Amino acid sequence: MCSEVLARGRSVLLRDRVPEDVETYLRWMTSGEWRYLDAPWEGVRDSMDEQTTNEMRERILKLYEQDLPEPRSFAFVATLDGTALGRVTRFSRGSQKHEWCLGIDICEDDYLNRGLGTEALTLWVDYLFQHSDIHRLALETWSFNPRMVRVAEKVGFQIEGRLREPQEWQGEWLDKLQYGLLRHEWEELKSNRED
Repeated sequence: MCSEVLARGRSVLLRDRVPEDVETYLRWMTSGEWRYLDAPWEGVRDSMDEQTTNEMRERILKLYEQDLPEPRSFAFVATLDGTALGRVTRFSRGSQKHEWCLGIDICEDDYLNRGLGTEALTLWVDYLFQHSDIHRLALETWSFNPRMVRVAEKVGFQIEGRLREPQEWQGEWLDKLQYGLLRHEWEELKSNRED
């Protein structure tokens, strides 16, 4: 397996995709705690039939044929030896050209609660600010996901808003939490960590 390493930390790295990741990615679609915290009302699958699996495999492999953007919009979170644990993403929201929204999932349950999500998101934020002129990074999570709240705050994101109860899930109304991090805030945080 050979892929470009985008960023390396003490415990994890961010790397590009390789075809060998496809089966792991397909397994993640039907397993892992992450599925119950990342908008489960959109459809948590416990299994996929062979036809759906094959169609999804073909779609993923077609994506692998495309050129990768600079900076990347997707990376695998992996152990230092390259074993995939999850993913980080970035995307634009509407016409906001000075802001990217971020996502992170640690998809291997055995690696949860070890600080790897915090390290991976820190690497992703640093990579995106270093490889672009983007002004602002944002992320959203739900009130039933305290782990993501802790990760966002440890990395340096500031709470900017709370949409009260826009989503009902399993008899409970959830708040949507909105976080933001500005370039100058990140540079100050980074400078303070290096001192």
